[in-house]
Formats: sequence, C-alpha cells, structure tokens
Amino acid sequence: MFYGFDTSDENAAIGALLVYGIYRSRDQKRFKVSPDMWGQIERAVKSSAKRAMDCNDFIEKLKPKLHCSSIQPRWMWDGDQMLEATVSAYNRETGEIIEIADRGRRKFWTRILEECDHKIVLERLYQRTALIIALVRDRLERERPLEARGLINAEEEAE
Repeated sequence: MFYGFDTSDENAAIGALLVYGIYRSRDQKRFKVSPDMWGQIERAVKSSAKRAMDCNDFIEKLKPKLHCSSIQPRWMWDGDQMLEATVSAYNRETGEIIEIADRGRRKFWTRILEECDHKIVLERLYQRTALIIALVRDRLERERPLEARGLINAEEEAE
C-alpha cells in the first residue's frame, strides 16, 4: 500500500494521489456527480497525461477539467500516519505551562513531486488510466464509512 492506495506500484499510487486530491478539491457545484462522471474524469486524466511535460504540468492541465481552482491541503494527505501529540511550553513571565495540540504538519506533495520519476508517473496515468481511476474509487469507497462517522470532513471548511 502506497499513499493510502491499495497497490504495489508506487508510481501508479502517486498518479492516483494526484487525481484523488484534484477530484476531492473540485467545485462540487460545477462538477457534479453524474452517471458519466467517472468516464469524464478518465478522459480528462488521459488527455492531461498525454500532453503534460511533468507531474506539475499534469496537475495544471487536470485542475480546470475537474473544475478545481486550487487543491485543498486536507486532500493532499499522502497516507502517512499523523500522530497527534501535545507540546508543552513554559511561559517565563507568568510561570504557567501551556499545552498545545500538535496535529503534525499539513502535506503539500512537495516531497513526492520532487522525488518521483515524472516520466514513469505520467506513463502510468496515460497507459493505465483505468487502474488509476479504480485506485481512486477504491480509496473513496474505503473512506465513505469514515465520512459517515464524521472522522473525515468532506464539507467545505475554513482553514
């Protein structure tokens, strides 16, 4: 399993992560769920991957096709475990101890995009588009019970 996707192919998982993040960040009023939605997404992914020079270019080409103005950080989570910890600080002026919940840093795909082999990821996105879409849909299905319990907030929230 790579980046929260059930696959042994890391390059396919990176491609699925990019599609997943853009799909989740889409404007849901403009790009609604419809019977042909996944067909549209598959065609958009294939078209964007064919014309992209690297993964960054792929992101820029796919975002308008899925009506995504910007990718929201909460959908950029790469599958790493985030440990919630408490950080204590001592205020010397008042003598009180302050405890702050540290939920870890947010992810922005910078490390992934720096370290991946862009050519191979684009090849997976173009030649194995159905696999990429299946990985995204599988993750969405696995997240559905978490959303129902309120553990994942799919609604708009101010950050």
